[in-house]
Amino acid sequence: MVIENALDAPLSFRPVNLNQNSDVCVRFFEDMLLCAFGSAQKLHDPDGTQRYLQSLQEKATEIPGSIVHAWDETQIVGQIEMSLLKAEPAVGYIHFFYLTPEWRSRGAGKLLLAYATDFFAGLGCERMRLSVSETNQRAAQFYRHHGWIDIGARQDKPELRLRLMEKAIGLMRV
Repeated sequence: MVIENALDAPLSFRPVNLNQNSDVCVRFFEDMLLCAFGSAQKLHDPDGTQRYLQSLQEKATEIPGSIVHAWDETQIVGQIEMSLLKAEPAVGYIHFFYLTPEWRSRGAGKLLLAYATDFFAGLGCERMRLSVSETNQRAAQFYRHHGWIDIGARQDKPELRLRLMEKAIGLMRV
């Protein structure tokens, strides 16, 4: 899938190839952990990297196309990881939403949101959810700007200080 953007360069979305790009996935995940929580220790714990890559493989196998890289013409510039909530199958969940630093604040984030919205709509979802760290105000502001609503603290992991955000799929505003 190719989505045009205001940067005059299309982004294409391709399923992650873990055999070729697992290092990119790990690097992006590490940067997200640093941005959101100030530490990537979770990834560096024994078997942390292996557990992360195994979870990607499981998600990609369960729902093909749910783990994708965003490419500019020559390189990977972003990543999205998605699944369906088991308890609420009409709700799509974005586990990971990432752009490289040089692609942030340039309009590319809305292209990732458009991809996720189209993906979940194709699966029959009515809503999307994601979690955002209370310390990552830049991300929270981005989601609010694009119509996401803060529906409260995540109760299952209070130590992480995560907020749940939700958006109805029929109300896409980019």
